[in-house]
Amino acid sequence: MNIPFFSKKNKKEYYLGIFLKEEQGILMIFSKETFGLELIDREKFTYTNGWENLTDDVDEALYRLEKNLDIEIKKTIFFVYSHLVDEKIGDIKPVYLQKVKQLVKALELQAMGYVECFEAISFYLEKKEQISLSSILIEIDKTQLGIFVYKGGKIDSKKILGRTDDIIGDLSEGLEEIKKKTILPARIILYDSGNLDETATKILSHRWSSNLFVQIPKVDILSEDEVIHGLMGIFGEQLKDKTAPEKRETFGFVLNEDVKEKVAVEERKFLPTNHWNERLKSFFDKLKTVFPKKNPINFKMNFSGKLFSVIGTVIIILSFFINEYFFHKADLTVYLPTQVLEKNSKIEIDYRVSSASADFSQTINTSGKREVGDKARGSVTIHNFEDKEKTFAKGSIFETSGLKFLLDSDVKVASSSLAADGSAKLPGKNNGSVTAAVIGPESNLTKGQRFTIESLPATTYFAINDTAFTGGNKKQIQTVAKKDQEDLKEIILNKAKKEISSIKVLSGEIVASSLSRVDFSKTNFSKEIGEESSKLSLRATVAATHFIYDKNNFVDKALVLMKPEVKKQYQLEKENIFFTTNKVEKKDKVLIVDAKIKAKAVVKISPEKIKKTVLGKNKSELTEILKNRFKIDGYDVTIREPLSLLKNYLPFFSNNINLKNSSL
Repeated sequence: MNIPFFSKKNKKEYYLGIFLKEEQGILMIFSKETFGLELIDREKFTYTNGWENLTDDVDEALYRLEKNLDIEIKKTIFFVYSHLVDEKIGDIKPVYLQKVKQLVKALELQAMGYVECFEAISFYLEKKEQISLSSILIEIDKTQLGIFVYKGGKIDSKKILGRTDDIIGDLSEGLEEIKKKTILPARIILYDSGNLDETATKILSHRWSSNLFVQIPKVDILSEDEVIHGLMGIFGEQLKDKTAPEKRETFGFVLNEDVKEKVAVEERKFLPTNHWNERLKSFFDKLKTVFPKKNPINFKMNFSGKLFSVIGTVIIILSFFINEYFFHKADLTVYLPTQVLEKNSKIEIDYRVSSASADFSQTINTSGKREVGDKARGSVTIHNFEDKEKTFAKGSIFETSGLKFLLDSDVKVASSSLAADGSAKLPGKNNGSVTAAVIGPESNLTKGQRFTIESLPATTYFAINDTAFTGGNKKQIQTVAKKDQEDLKEIILNKAKKEISSIKVLSGEIVASSLSRVDFSKTNFSKEIGEESSKLSLRATVAATHFIYDKNNFVDKALVLMKPEVKKQYQLEKENIFFTTNKVEKKDKVLIVDAKIKAKAVVKISPEKIKKTVLGKNKSELTEILKNRFKIDGYDVTIREPLSLLKNYLPFFSNNINLKNSSL
């Protein structure tokens, strides 16, 4: 009885799929279910500096996925476009493979192999449509095109070529070449895990030459989801039964690992050894039928048993030759001694300017504050106890209880006089109107207040209001502040940097970001500083300017600089030159790139000489031959041999040894 509450929960298996293209990739997390693989999550990422920062780009995207799912994944399968694969050596091109190896090592991943995308697409379509595929698959990347012609479910032709802005011309060139060898199917299937509607329209509307297609080809587009399902499908099929013989012609090859690491033996399309024994036995039986049956005694008399020895010897030699020529193969990777070079240098390089502009508008709430209102007004009686007439000028300050008032106009006040009985001194008097110095209700005064007049003695000159002061009021309003205008400009600049600053660059180009400029060419604010308003708007035109230089051109010049330092019998290739930019300056019509250049020169060794030396040698002899004679740092070898007798020996034909040069 199986009681769910007490049954042990099986731990799920997770796999990481890394789909690599020319300038961008997709990370996919798969979980192994009873029915196959299930896509758990995915995330696209764009290379920040070509393939140079691939490890950092993948690490950042993988961190987000693992954090969201709260899991850690090691088992990894790579999916690649075919232009990244070298068909001659049957592996990812060294310049890309090196980056993949660095990625695997740095992130401590367990690389299971790689799959070319077109194989996954054909697998997906055959499974979906339940018929053998007869179509032209067109794989579109940034600067490369892949054309794969399938007939009856099998690959018939394959062509990789560069892509230009004229995709019809590119396709015509490739199809014309393929047409010389085979008849083209009347169905085209496009994919690049992106939007291909415009490309499909061009292909549909193009009048193809009758030499290429007998009838107008049907054009289908695969969506990104379909591409990913294809990748997941072929990988899931491989995981269903790891011990079962491979049904497809190829699946992918195990990635090369560093020296002293175990090299996994890849699954190949070779049949089991016992099957080859049966084939050889059948071959021997057929040879016997060449000789007609005779009387045993007569046979013995004529040949005396010698014929059997001759036939046996011929069969053994022939079988050995067939085995050696067709089936005995080996992959040998030698790790060559290297010379590491480092140099700080300033290199002058040509550049091109990319400019763009756009209009933007933005509105924000204002943050300025200002008080507005009316000033209190009233009338005062000015007293003059001086013996002479006194004139008080307009603007004279009258003050009481800390409040100041200004005289509205000139007022002349007569001198003082004696009372009729001579008992008292009477002041000269005259009325004048005053206005408060500031707005606000606090200047509204009751009658009978005594005012001093500027700096004059209060006993000689003063004023009294016979009526109350009124009309003073105050309120706070929202206005435009200088900070509001600055904030608006910053918001629009940030928006512009995202929309017009991220320019498209050609493959192999680098943007000198330190020289890039994004600035206003025109601004128009809806309100002025200090003006009453709760909102402020800005309409502006922003221009972006970028300076771009060619990476290959830079590497070519770096190669010239580094070559004099390369030791004798070592050689330095462009793909082994790397650099980090310290500073870029613009001078006249060139850029001066200050960079730290690192390079790795590899010793010169003839591959053919190595092959001839190791022909037919036992694996145990390789260390002495390769390390002592050729001074290599290390090697990896995988031998594929149906006959157990020769499984530790390298092939006897040099064409059957796949030699790869690498470096530590």
